[in-house]
Amino acid sequence: MGLILIILALTVALVLAVVGLAVIVTASAALGLATAAVTRKLPLRARITLLLTLAAAPAAALVSTLDIPTVWQLAAWALPFLTTAAAGAAWLAFEADKRRAPKLPKPAWPARRSPAVSH
Repeated sequence: MGLILIILALTVALVLAVVGLAVIVTASAALGLATAAVTRKLPLRARITLLLTLAAAPAAALVSTLDIPTVWQLAAWALPFLTTAAAGAAWLAFEADKRRAPKLPKPAWPARRSPAVSH
């Protein structure tokens, strides 16, 4: 009976930890995407600086709220910081790719080749 309770407690603790990590990663990614999307009118250097500054906020909140031991603080800082920065950088890269896209409209009809022209 005691072994079953220990296994059950470990399973519940593992499920709660995974759900907590999923919430942290989702909130951090949303913060990164929102920051990059809202700051569209700013210069790129200002956008990156603001993104990295705001990426540190959830990391600091997580470490201070949960009172994480010193051994795990670097990992607790890294997860939300890197998630926020990666999501914001992905949005910035997506915008840069859209800006580099050709501005010429696609033709309405495909160009027809004469049957006399051979390859």
